[in-house]
Amino acid sequence: MNPRRTSQRRATSEDHETRDRLLEATCRIVAEEGVGGATSRRITSEAGANLAAITYHFGSKQSLVRAALAAEVERLVEPALSLLEGDDDPAARLLGATQQLLATFEQERDRSPAYLVALVEAVREPGDDGPATVVVRLRDRVATVIAELIADGTVARWVDPRSMASLIVAAANGIALQSSLDPDGPSPTEQTLQFVQLLLSARTAA
Repeated sequence: MNPRRTSQRRATSEDHETRDRLLEATCRIVAEEGVGGATSRRITSEAGANLAAITYHFGSKQSLVRAALAAEVERLVEPALSLLEGDDDPAARLLGATQQLLATFEQERDRSPAYLVALVEAVREPGDDGPATVVVRLRDRVATVIAELIADGTVARWVDPRSMASLIVAAANGIALQSSLDPDGPSPTEQTLQFVQLLLSARTAA
């Protein structure tokens, strides 16, 4: 075995672990204290890394925070994205994905502030590598499913897939916020069922 290659593999593995710890620590701090609490010293202390690690892996603390928030949004949204690409009928996929998204928020309510902060930060600093990219992916997949529902006659043709998909994603984000503000109110699942049923009733309304 080549000792140099073994050393390089070990260094690469350690680099990945340090990078992941920085991302995780940043998300945890943002969820607990907001972006203002995510100082370089606090992040590196939580991550068990030195200050130089931020520059080495991300270039700056601002880039680290951006990457961490994007990763958090993707982590929470990915299960719903996977369901939208399943083999079930379109209505079941749409309902299942929406329920999954809100169930994830419910299970990880202590982390939802980081998700909501990520959305606000995405408005301030839009870009191809930020949280907005993940939200747009979700919207586009929802739009594809809605187009299928229109094609098979489940949803009326006056429904615009892209606009309705944006409305559904906005509702999901709003439910996440409402559930954080009012944990004793209607559950995310109950609210989601009402909203999706409202969409599916569009055929009758037409």
